[in-house]
Amino acid sequence: MKFLPLIFKNAFRKKTRTLLTLGSIVLPLLVICLMGTFLKALEAPDPRTAHGSFRLVVRHRVSLASILPTTYEEKVRQLPGVEAVSDFNFFGGQYRDAGARNSFPRVFVDPETFLKVFDDAEIVEGSSRAWRRDRTGCVVGTNLAARYGWKLGDRVVLVGDTFPMTLELTIRAVYYLENGTSATLFFDRRIIDERFPSFKGSASTIWIKAKDAAASERLGPVIDAMFENSPYPTKTETENAFRNGMVSMLGNVKLLMTSIGAVIVFVILLIAGNTMAMAARERITEIAVFRTLGFQRSTILALVLGESVFIALAGGVFGILLFMVAVPPLRHQLMLTPMLPLAATFRVYPEVLTLAFALAVGIGVLAGLVPALRSASRSIADGLRQV
Repeated sequence: MKFLPLIFKNAFRKKTRTLLTLGSIVLPLLVICLMGTFLKALEAPDPRTAHGSFRLVVRHRVSLASILPTTYEEKVRQLPGVEAVSDFNFFGGQYRDAGARNSFPRVFVDPETFLKVFDDAEIVEGSSRAWRRDRTGCVVGTNLAARYGWKLGDRVVLVGDTFPMTLELTIRAVYYLENGTSATLFFDRRIIDERFPSFKGSASTIWIKAKDAAASERLGPVIDAMFENSPYPTKTETENAFRNGMVSMLGNVKLLMTSIGAVIVFVILLIAGNTMAMAARERITEIAVFRTLGFQRSTILALVLGESVFIALAGGVFGILLFMVAVPPLRHQLMLTPMLPLAATFRVYPEVLTLAFALAVGIGVLAGLVPALRSASRSIADGLRQV
């Protein structure tokens, strides 16, 4: 402990170089924390509370672009352990323009069964009855209402693409979800059935509310086996697995993130190692004088290695603090994008912070180990000869 002031002084002998090294550690560690949090969010478990729990998604085994017949709903509804069933269909299209700022999920459903499956949705303005009575009505999440300043009775115009039509919907209810993902617009599927008879009797996905955990685990294989040899084979998965599957359409996200993280760590190690090598070379004569004054080789090793670890730890701590400050506004911005379901689980994970701290310590030790060993093993005579 008595050498800490000396380590601190040596670390900031070249202030500009040390600050640049700190920056080269802070920013990459911030990126690593963000990627780690993204991966943890992908692995977030399904909710297991009284409301909004044990939901399953049935889709076509081939792809989401393939449809299922709505006759499957009645067959699934008869299975033991099924509490409610409703179809869930993606409208697409655009609101105002095709820009990312105006992108949010637009879905048409059966109002009579929808809220039975999504029983965690609390109607905070208007009523589900008003929505069911108005065929051109819609229900929107509190996030969307706040984002666009919508209120009950406002008109929302959507321009379709997959379904080429212009929809004029009236807001009849506003819903709230406890997990903060209240950013979807739902409207009555009868509008689509009337305008596009060819889609009537079809569904993009079928959502199921199971009665309990045992039922949710049992139902998936049962449903897939029921339609195994039909023209429309199914794939049944949990809500969380379905969400991750949507993300995986971008590719092997986990492998990509892990690879990028490994490259970043290697680059930080090279930068920190170069800094420590330069610092050790500049003080060859000074270290020889320390040895002449009676400093042991182990002390020299600890001083040089301690300086490296100190710089890496300082960068790691600043990076972690910056990450913790950045998470809330970043989560808020993600809530305004199509990544909203993932953003709901985006938070500060202790495991990610622990990993970042361990990486900082590891980088400090590895970057300073070789310069420290060379400084400690160099003879006094060789050190004094250096200019």
